Amino acid sequence: MRNQIIRLEEKNRKVLAYTDEKIVMSSKGGHTFESLMESSEKSGMLEIVKTIPIDSISELYFNEKDETFTVKFEKKGKIKKDAIQLNDISIRESLVSDIASLKGLTKNVSTESKIKPLLLNLIALVAVPIFTYVFRGMAIEAQNGEQYIATGTRRGSKQLIAELVEFIGPTGVVIIGVLAMIYFSFITYKRYNNPASEVTFK
Repeated sequence: MRNQIIRLEEKNRKVLAYTDEKIVMSSKGGHTFESLMESSEKSGMLEIVKTIPIDSISELYFNEKDETFTVKFEKKGKIKKDAIQLNDISIRESLVSDIASLKGLTKNVSTESKIKPLLLNLIALVAVPIFTYVFRGMAIEAQNGEQYIATGTRRGSKQLIAELVEFIGPTGVVIIGVLAMIYFSFITYKRYNNPASEVTFK
């Protein structure tokens, strides 16, 4: 996979390529390998290019249940981290292994702590009842003729949510909330009993 374009699944970064010396990522999606390497030396005004020298990398790692891999590297005397999401997740392990080999890093596979998935899903399990309560109240107010008018930032998306809640109604909001609680409880239980592997190169 060296010396070729690899697609990214990110809003502000579209492509990645790497050589024996560096990893290069760009916000511009139409690159060939050659043009991306040229951009790493001098990017255009409408393009954001990030370069990570291979020599600066101290660690690469990913969790098999997550969609990213993380590069830990040194920049100006400080340790930085960059989580990268590939368009094709199936190539992640071979890609990370190849980059790690350039620095001579050693692979280690461990099992994540069972507490981790509980903490990750706790936010969702707490948030779902809260949002269900708030949205149900909005739906009841809409039924009573009180029209919600969104203000402030992201006004359009807020108004869209309000209209959707009004359309679904109080009962529909509660049903969706209950289903969401069941779903998050299930995936939390499943991951707790089947912890993911964590792959680290360092």
